This record gives sequence, structure tokens and C-alpha cells, in this order.
Amino acid sequence: MSGLLIVSERLLSAHLGNLEAILTSDIEMSPRAKLAADWSVVPLVVGFVGEGCEVTSRNRGPDVPVAPLLLLENGLWAWLGYREEWEGEKPAGLVRRYSFRSAGLTVHFGYRYNRHKPQMFRAEWAGWARWNGSDYGYQAGNAAHPHWQFDALESLKRDDADDQAMTFLSVLKSEAKNIEPREFSPQSMGHDEIGKLVGVQELSRIHFASAAAWWKTVPDDAHAHAPTSLADIEAWVQKTVKYTVSELSRLQRA
Repeated sequence: MSGLLIVSERLLSAHLGNLEAILTSDIEMSPRAKLAADWSVVPLVVGFVGEGCEVTSRNRGPDVPVAPLLLLENGLWAWLGYREEWEGEKPAGLVRRYSFRSAGLTVHFGYRYNRHKPQMFRAEWAGWARWNGSDYGYQAGNAAHPHWQFDALESLKRDDADDQAMTFLSVLKSEAKNIEPREFSPQSMGHDEIGKLVGVQELSRIHFASAAAWWKTVPDDAHAHAPTSLADIEAWVQKTVKYTVSELSRLQRA
């Protein structure tokens, strides 16, 4: 099937070894951070383990171990989380087989030995898989693959920000019914009010394409791609981490 990547358990095990070498080459305390797979569940899930990691919460989903990636300034670190999923496929004789579902790198900011590490952004690659349990396709419809997603607004907003913003928006709509249409003036809304409304926008739901050659003609302008080999995934992980570290270094004190 076009776009479907299926590998044997042996090849997948070798792939995970390659990934561990790639990921730990860029993180601090790498001898104490490892990649592990839970072979007993479907889909198979891969992530960090080890004493070099610390556990933090995600905006959605269970808590995860993250590894220290880069010291920024004033003791603040960028932390890296990794998750890869493989679906179980029909065996070929006695050979267990798996199909690629997704790979994702998540960056958190936080201090050592402090559980609170807000989720900042993600690089994700969801492949051609059975996302609805039966039919093959790309995750999230027409979304780009691979892509970036930005979580900082959601991670840093106060617990009561949603309620405050919705109350403020209701007041605006109510007052608008009693006034004549006029040109909007930015000065008529304070910075705090604007901040509340901006803060509840769910930018984390937007998939920002990272492999779209939109200046080309069909079909070379596609923004959704599936990996065709384990080497594709490994190269994407390696270069994405390298690029992320390079860009995060801009936040370090000169």
C-alpha cells in the first residue's frame, strides 16, 4: 500500500538502537538517558527512560520523561521529550511486523529537579496509518506531515484565563448590540484584554508545515509526506534535533 511503512521486529529493534544514539548525542547526561519500547502494548510506544531524565506533564496525555537538552540562562533548561508509535501488523510466518504511526519531539522549558516544565513546541511526523481503526490515511485530514505545533500560549496561560476571556468576550458582544457600527480603534481595548483573548486561542491545534514545497507544481507541491524507510525517520529526527538545538542557542546569554 502506498505510503505504508512495515518492518520486522528485528529491523525495528535496530532502528531504536540507532535512534538512541542519535538522540543522546545531543542531550546532557546522555549516559543516563535511554530509549525504551513497550513491546507488550499496541500500538508499540517508544520514549525516554533513565536516571538522566525527569518526569513532567504534557498539555494532553500522560506524564512523560524528558531529557535535558540545552542550558539557556539563569539555570533554565530546554528539555526534550520523544515518542514514537508503531502499529502491530499481521505476522509474516513467525516474524512479528509493525507499521509506522508517528514520531514526535517535544521541547519543554524548566529547571532541574522541578516537575513544572511548560510544553513550548513540538515537531511531529504522523505517517500513513489506520487512524480511525480501519481505513488508512493521514492524521488530522489535510494537515501537513511532518509539521510543527506551538504550545506555549496554552502552557503558560493562567488557570482562570479561559473563563476571564470568555466573560470579556460576552461583555463585548452584549455591548455591541447597543451601539452603532464604527471603525475599530486598537486604543479602545487595553493590553490586558487583548492578551486575554489572544491567550485562549488554541494555536497548538494548528499544524505548521515543515516539508511543503508550495512554490512547485502538482504533485511536487504536496505538504503531506510519509516516511518510506527507517532511514527517513532517523534522518528526520537527527536533523530536527540539530536544528532545534541551533535555534534554541539563540536564547542563551551572549
